[in-house]
Amino acid sequence: MMRRAIWSLVVLIGLLGGLALGLIRTDVPLDQLIDRYSDEQSTFLEVGDLIVHLKEEGPNEGQAILLLHGTFSSLHTWDGWAMELAKDHRVIRMDLPGFGLTGPHPTNDYSLQSHLLMFETIRETLGIERWVVAGNSLGAGYALAYAQHFPDRIEAVGLLNGGRVRLSTKDFERQREETMEAQARERGESWVVRSLQQPLLRSALSLITPKFLIRYALEDVYGQPELINDRLVQRYQDLLRREGNREAFIARRAGGGARSDQASELTEPMRPDQLPMPILIQWGGQDRWIPPSVGARLATVLPTSTHILYEDLGHVPMEEAPARTVRDFMEFLASGILPSKRASSTDERQN
Repeated sequence: MMRRAIWSLVVLIGLLGGLALGLIRTDVPLDQLIDRYSDEQSTFLEVGDLIVHLKEEGPNEGQAILLLHGTFSSLHTWDGWAMELAKDHRVIRMDLPGFGLTGPHPTNDYSLQSHLLMFETIRETLGIERWVVAGNSLGAGYALAYAQHFPDRIEAVGLLNGGRVRLSTKDFERQREETMEAQARERGESWVVRSLQQPLLRSALSLITPKFLIRYALEDVYGQPELINDRLVQRYQDLLRREGNREAFIARRAGGGARSDQASELTEPMRPDQLPMPILIQWGGQDRWIPPSVGARLATVLPTSTHILYEDLGHVPMEEAPARTVRDFMEFLASGILPSKRASSTDERQN
């Protein structure tokens, strides 16, 4: 009887081990991904210790626009926007460190300082005096921080389902508890977000990223999951499996690693009510990662902002409905940059 129980346990362990091995996906070599996900518009720019993959499209004399993607994504999330914007604008989009073809930072430096100084280096290298900056999710957070720390370099800001106001050191210390509680509430009710808060599951991500999990995650961020296709799932999985990207995500969540010696301290951020540039807030009403209430609150603390709510879209509205969302963004830019302040509105138009 005991022998049978032991053998049953061995078989069970073997089955579970086999199942786990079946879910493991190894890293994909960078050269294979470069062939698949770069083109004639791609540039690999050396910025300090990092080689950044970026694309530059449109006329050089056009108004410059920097597009920043979110977590687990890449510059390809802006394909639809870039196609339209590049007709009249100089569009620069990049794979942020730890994502896409750029890959992990050599010293695991994912600090805000490192990112903002990288944007400034790219701007200077490309010979751009001032530009518009738009971001989604994580990228929106960088876009707003960039505007607060380098307001003289920013003409306008686009925030899509993301953005967190930077407080001065004094204000943050005074409001620390309230601020931390507000940030905790911004995490949303997504099963993906809740899972990634668990250290063990985050660690498993470095090995276990089968295609069906990628599809489930995409369905979580789309308001209309029927728009997700196999090609989209394949792209997200491939670029997540770029050598070092999964480990980079874990390093980010663990605190961003050590800052490089070249990263200098940032100046105190400009107060949000003093920002001079116009800001467009575009938010998907079906966002499970960052609730629409966060976008509404941002609109109240950013006096120069315009807020548009898309009831049927999710966390990546520019990818889910590019024609509709870029049309609003282009109208925002064409209106003389600073549109009249308006209340949160719902756009029911279709792509």
